[in-house]
Amino acid sequence: MYQENVMVPVGVWASGRLKKLSVTDRIRDNSKSGSGFGKNISNWLNRSMVYPTNVVRFATVCNNKNHSAPFPEELPEWFIKLFTKKYDWVLDPFLGSGTTSEVAQRMERNSIGIEIISEYVSMAIEKTGKKEKIPSLFNHKIAYEGWFVKFC
Repeated sequence: MYQENVMVPVGVWASGRLKKLSVTDRIRDNSKSGSGFGKNISNWLNRSMVYPTNVVRFATVCNNKNHSAPFPEELPEWFIKLFTKKYDWVLDPFLGSGTTSEVAQRMERNSIGIEIISEYVSMAIEKTGKKEKIPSLFNHKIAYEGWFVKFC
């Protein structure tokens, strides 16, 4: 994991809040709920960049009106930054319209997308600028035998 790639600026609030730390701020203050979580405000001193909160917030604006579950490009971009470096591989098991592959391509990552709906495959090919469709493993008839899938 490459957490340093998703760090964010501390923010203006820190310059005022960190000037006068109380005794509680200088030690680990355990959560009153007994969850085991806590905080030590003094850990924020002398930092310009920090790890983001555990809630990722992005605008829900999206240009893709032809898919039932569109999401903004910032979502896959954040995770691609967190888990990959340049030229690594990104696997999207539910390719859909290809947003994740498009972002991976822009970020100089390789990507593989899996999709069973042909209309979405066409949209992904158009979106990523690929001129030809990569041969599919599933262009064959499939026979189901119990828990196994047999390609005919």
